Amino acid sequence: MNTPRGARGRVLLAGVVALVLAACGSARDEDVLVIYSAGPRPLAEAVAEAYTEATGVRVELFAATTGQIMAKLEAERYRPRADVVVFASRVAAEALSADDRLLAYPDPAWLEHTEQDWHDPGHRFFGTSAALVGIAFREDALDEDADWLSMFHGGGLDRVTMPSPSRSGAAGDFVVAWTLAEGDASWDAYLAARRGGLDFAAANSQAIGGLLVGAYNAILGAVDYLIYRQIEQGAPLVMHYPASGSALVQRPVAILADTPVPERAREFVDFYFTPEMQALVAAQHLLPARHDVVPSDARRAGSGDALPPVIAIDYDEALQQQTPILRRFQLRIERAEVVHER
Repeated sequence: MNTPRGARGRVLLAGVVALVLAACGSARDEDVLVIYSAGPRPLAEAVAEAYTEATGVRVELFAATTGQIMAKLEAERYRPRADVVVFASRVAAEALSADDRLLAYPDPAWLEHTEQDWHDPGHRFFGTSAALVGIAFREDALDEDADWLSMFHGGGLDRVTMPSPSRSGAAGDFVVAWTLAEGDASWDAYLAARRGGLDFAAANSQAIGGLLVGAYNAILGAVDYLIYRQIEQGAPLVMHYPASGSALVQRPVAILADTPVPERAREFVDFYFTPEMQALVAAQHLLPARHDVVPSDARRAGSGDALPPVIAIDYDEALQQQTPILRRFQLRIERAEVVHER
């Protein structure tokens, strides 16, 4: 059936109006800053709120895990939305930098007051804070001499869990760092732990919940700021850092190369490194980047004023090896059906 000429005209006009409205709707408001941030969510929300209060610039915040943020950035590669990203993993920032998707910010005024080793030498990202990945114990099960090899090979302790490295970015960073440091011996240790009954929790919260109720005696690959949060609330837990080193998980902030508001993005990065915002970082039991901001009381009581031994890592190598290491771990260790030896 033929459509009347007037009806065809109305359909065409409606289509044009729809296209115009869509174009208007997709235009960016320069008084809005779009920020993607990994947890802790209360920190991301507090910094965004304070920035809006100080500048009048509205923030659109997407708070999620680093993995979810990377997936969203990839889905939006050809229609980018984010201006600034805060990761819970340096390797994620290194990946975007290697792909030329980050905008350099040369010589910000606050740089000399912060941990220089946490920043990209090319100034494409800057470490806002950090956490350490070690072993969390119940107080009544603490082994002060525990090291990674002894724990993975049994250590005389039962009921041990580990956050899934495929779900926890911190646990994943530990597995990559320790595997690169130990080489082939790491895979023998992982397999021995699995045969010994090592359980895998879906995420950090599940592992910590099991530790709190006594289902587990220890968490391997525990991210310390979450444990200090529980300790501050009175939980009978202890954070232990093996003498051979813990993984240092840095939390970089970066400006996306496609941002239409680079000046506002740099303003937000500057704001994150003010003493006031770094104090919010410390209140979450993270290690602040600024030298003049004191870590939380719970962290200082647990680890002292000096940084515990850290596993050395080559970030270029980590960037190349992260995916194959984590895939191998997931298939051979986490999902593997192993035979318990008598």
